[in-house]
Amino acid sequence: MRLTLQRLLTCLCSATFIAAVCNADVVEMTVHADKPVGTLRPIWNYFGADEAGTVLTPEGQHLLGELNKLSDSEPIRIRVHHLLTSGDGTLALKWSSTNVYTEDEDGNPIYDWTLMDAIMDQLTQPGIEPFVQAAFMPQDLSSQPEPYTPKLTQRGLPKDMVSGGAFYPPKDYQKWQGLISAWVQHSVDRYGRDAVSSWLWELWNEPESPYFRGTVEEYNKMYDHFTYAVKAIVPDARVGGPHVTDPGWKNGDVFMKAFLEHCRSGKNAVTGETGAPLDFIAYHAKGTTRIDEQGHVEMHLRNQLRTIETYSKMIAGFPEFAHLPVYLGESDPEGCAGCPATLDPERDYRRTSQFASYTAASFMRKQNLAASYGGNLQGAVSWAFTFHDQPWFNGLRALTTNEVALPVLNAFKLFSQLGETRLQASSSGILKTDTIIAHSVREEPDIGVIATQTDKGALNILIWNYHDVAKEFEEETEVSLTLSGLSEDARLSAATITRIDEHHANAYTVWRAMGEPQPPTDEQIAILHEAAELTPQPIDISNTNSGSIKILTTLRRHSVALISIPQ
Repeated sequence: MRLTLQRLLTCLCSATFIAAVCNADVVEMTVHADKPVGTLRPIWNYFGADEAGTVLTPEGQHLLGELNKLSDSEPIRIRVHHLLTSGDGTLALKWSSTNVYTEDEDGNPIYDWTLMDAIMDQLTQPGIEPFVQAAFMPQDLSSQPEPYTPKLTQRGLPKDMVSGGAFYPPKDYQKWQGLISAWVQHSVDRYGRDAVSSWLWELWNEPESPYFRGTVEEYNKMYDHFTYAVKAIVPDARVGGPHVTDPGWKNGDVFMKAFLEHCRSGKNAVTGETGAPLDFIAYHAKGTTRIDEQGHVEMHLRNQLRTIETYSKMIAGFPEFAHLPVYLGESDPEGCAGCPATLDPERDYRRTSQFASYTAASFMRKQNLAASYGGNLQGAVSWAFTFHDQPWFNGLRALTTNEVALPVLNAFKLFSQLGETRLQASSSGILKTDTIIAHSVREEPDIGVIATQTDKGALNILIWNYHDVAKEFEEETEVSLTLSGLSEDARLSAATITRIDEHHANAYTVWRAMGEPQPPTDEQIAILHEAAELTPQPIDISNTNSGSIKILTTLRRHSVALISIPQ
């Protein structure tokens, strides 16, 4: 019997209808298509990975091509670690290297841009820009050069990856400044001054944590030399930091405050003058996960939003910097992208549609949350990319598995269809952000809506059904969506709904139904690609007595959908 996607879905859906439970309550949503309420920035066009060299692999180059399709208006920006790390280029979980800097026997610098150029060439192709991270410390420049390279793990659970010489301050700050100067000048020579000035240049990663085995004073000194080197060659280049993370982990808030104070009033280690250049501020905001008492993955959206709130308040307390662009350098449900869910089960959300719904519920709040404290949030990096030569669906935090799209990548594809003009919209099922910050999403689900108009006049409406706990994937909630103020040119007969849930745009569900083959056959791989595709379906629209129109539909738990009405 020939294996087909349709046959698999028939088997799955027959079980689904038996198991599905519908809520008695109907969620009422309204959209006023004639009432714009502001701008929706595509803050989601930012992605990142520990392993810079992944962009040189077939999987990495395939994903760059997919991401490049997500935006026509502005570039996709990619942030990676290990651009300055010493080594032979071997790729491992949470490790990569370029060997840019070595010294001869007399201590003179030797620069080798071979691997760096290969990586940056991928990150500067049309439609893509690098979010340039100056890290980590080359071995010959490290104040603690031995031991340097940790035990590398290509497959499995990486451990103790931030304990070697790569994570120490420099032995010589002038040589550190010289490395940055050489890098910036080389970039100008290779890519042009205009390109380099458009990049975001940042120092290090999570310097309050084991990623940096120095003090805040040493970081600030490194920053002074870093910014001086960048600005001396490209004065209008944008520099910033410090990319601290959750205040509750390693007191990132204390580090952030000391860094901002240094930039405002500290003595510059290079010029001797007051302060340091700061063109943007960056920090990381992450949730947490665990396995609950019933054995379900339990996410914690509260923690991510609370971190944004904490740092937004702090930045507002520095009037000199309150207007600056803000970037979430990592913005994720939890911390370790390179830890597979097959060995660390609390990360199992990554393979399912729960990741997609979490991403919708979080991203559609971040801009407004920061703005409520006067913040200027410009981008939020999803620390999720892809991995080379890994088992299928092994639960690394990724957008694809062996080039097959995971549900979370499909969420970003739906985001890319949203317009810049945000419209007035409401949902009786959406939770207040303050409520989530206080209690997360433990009781009722968060059933929300964002409505936009594209530059071509289309009405694109994103709706989602999110809950912290990974259960009841088959539970359906009825949604009644009322639309008013539609243009006479709206083509209601062409309206569609595109879904991501347990059974739509979800290759993981189909792979499990296949028996979780490792690896799948060529025929099975073709079916998985088909199962991962977003498929718009017609949606019925009815008129109301008031002149508005109504859409009746359902949303499964842990789902995202896009309703589109073209013009």
